[in-house]
Amino acid sequence: MSAHRSVYRKNVKVAERKGAGGWLAERLSSLVLVPLTLWALWSAAMIAGTGYEGALDWFVQPLNAWLLAATWLVTLWHMNMGITVIVEDYIHKRSTLGLLLGLNTLLCLSLAVIGLLFITRLALGSDPLPAGFGV
Repeated sequence: MSAHRSVYRKNVKVAERKGAGGWLAERLSSLVLVPLTLWALWSAAMIAGTGYEGALDWFVQPLNAWLLAATWLVTLWHMNMGITVIVEDYIHKRSTLGLLLGLNTLLCLSLAVIGLLFITRLALGSDPLPAGFGV
């Protein structure tokens, strides 16, 4: 037997690192996003036209804050997986691949933290930004 193992088994390329786990995670996140997105669209339609106070009243309800946070996190997780697959499929230079994968992860983690900060502040009845920021 040779020291070099073939990445092909029965003429099909064997997944070297993640296998079907990434594929399954993408499908599961898609399934979870369907009801969360429908809920988010319905909620947006319900609070449309209620003004800032109406939107704050909506955010203060714990179920809404939790569902919005879940929608945000699952969306970012799904986005991270999708962009990772695209980068791995089309970028072949190792240094560029590593840089883009790192930037993708950094972007998604940053958006997750910022989004959760805003959702938490609104759920607690505060303004989304601390005093002195924004207009």
